[in-house]
Amino acid sequence: MIDFHAHILPGADHGSDGLETSKAQLGCLFKEGITRVVATPHFYPQRHSVDTFLERRDRAKKEILTLKGAEMPEVYLGAEVLVCGGIDHMEGIERLCIEGTDVILLEMPFHTFREEHYEAVYRIGRMGLRPVMAHVDRYPREDIARLCEECDVMCQINAEVLSGFGGSKRLSKLFDTCNIVAFGSDIHGSDKKAAKSLARLYNKTGDAGREVLDSSRALLSDAKNIFE
Repeated sequence: MIDFHAHILPGADHGSDGLETSKAQLGCLFKEGITRVVATPHFYPQRHSVDTFLERRDRAKKEILTLKGAEMPEVYLGAEVLVCGGIDHMEGIERLCIEGTDVILLEMPFHTFREEHYEAVYRIGRMGLRPVMAHVDRYPREDIARLCEECDVMCQINAEVLSGFGGSKRLSKLFDTCNIVAFGSDIHGSDKKAAKSLARLYNKTGDAGREVLDSSRALLSDAKNIFE
């Protein structure tokens, strides 16, 4: 199984406060059968430049490389990029793609989507990048439907979807609405439930989950495992 959305890099954001937490996170995921993890620290354009973000991520990578040889998943470097108006004009945004790919994980703001947000996502796709929208289960279905229709985005669902109100029904509606290509734990801290929930999501979705897994594999076909 693949975790397409995880905050497991030590000190890269608030997901892990240090190497021991990262080791515990990866150990939990591996124990549940997750063999590949995309590290997606938060990128906030109002706080970071691409260069300063990548410098911090690289420091975290060097720390986590000390775990090489331990039983844990493969790890790929990416980002969870917050969409704001004009972010498509930000210099170097293509460097926030999952390393080795043209796939970029985007996060919409947690308020009403404005026209500038739709326009930014649309233009990112026209830059030759392939946007995947993070945790679409958190947003109003009509907003996500518009993003899929107008911006041709792919979508990622968080494992927590099943624990929410009307989880199974909401999950079914999302599959009807969106092009779901990835599942993610969105793990923060030493939360063993996140890893268990992700495995449950794969198992619960059966054939649909296997199709999602195939899609994730395809998106990561050229991604760089940091432990190689």
